[in-house]
Amino acid sequence: MSASVSVVIVTRNRRTDVIECISSVLRSKYPGRVEVIVVDNGSTDDTEVAVRREFPSVSFTYNGSNLGLVGGRNIGQSKSHGEYLLFLDSDTTVDENMIFHLEEFAGRKEVGIVAPKMYSYREPERLWFAGATFNLLNSRANNTGAWEIDTGKYERVTEISHGPTCFLVRKELADLIKGHDPIFFQSYADTDFAFRLKKLGYVNLYCPSAVLYHKTPTLKRNDSLRGLGMDSPLRAYFYARNKTLFMRRHSRRLNFVAFFAIFLPLINVMYLHRIAKYGGGSKYLSQYLLGMKTGLEFIFRRL
Repeated sequence: MSASVSVVIVTRNRRTDVIECISSVLRSKYPGRVEVIVVDNGSTDDTEVAVRREFPSVSFTYNGSNLGLVGGRNIGQSKSHGEYLLFLDSDTTVDENMIFHLEEFAGRKEVGIVAPKMYSYREPERLWFAGATFNLLNSRANNTGAWEIDTGKYERVTEISHGPTCFLVRKELADLIKGHDPIFFQSYADTDFAFRLKKLGYVNLYCPSAVLYHKTPTLKRNDSLRGLGMDSPLRAYFYARNKTLFMRRHSRRLNFVAFFAIFLPLINVMYLHRIAKYGGGSKYLSQYLLGMKTGLEFIFRRL
């Protein structure tokens, strides 16, 4: 008997994107049952009306407020019935065979999450993700192959640190670690999810035969607030705050001391400069600074 997959899509004010995302999922050539669960974090663009009209079989939950990526994904997880969970951002489209190829590896007992190869939606020959590493000294996350034209260099299944935007995991494992940690709200939540599975002995994988298209900025427009992952002041706050929280949780003590004393000040200066350069203004700058302050307060309360 074929397995079943629950696809959890969290969205907010992305009506057109989420409609296209769901449509691509429902075209999947997957032999088992595909359950689609949309969790809306307070959209004001009639997302609910559009989704219910276009896809009456899709499970839709509307939250009256923004519960973040974490709150939305955890709600979706609680409502799911599949043996596997596919956590998927709403600004994506998936290849019809993506779920099938991810499940080929996710079913192995030693495997934690499995992430697909990800291309730029607007430049579909250009890679955005072909694996990932995370440096627990300087906090740098690196997407392998990012912005390269795909020439076939990344066709091997490899171990990864984490999977942004989309990953498949057995529901039993997601339940084991109690889903995404609410302390993060959004930024670093999926990275923390993968790291916690790694600490339990599971290996996280990149699967090149599984393909996704992500609506990132084009290469020419990557030098922007959106390219920084800060397309709102709220994101700027959580990016600054959660970097410190994540490093405190997952890096070794000596590494964290070096990060805190050397790299964190340099990183904050760099990001404050880029926010100003890209036109973020006082709203973004003040939220980033507040995130820095809150992150530091969290650390000192626990030292």
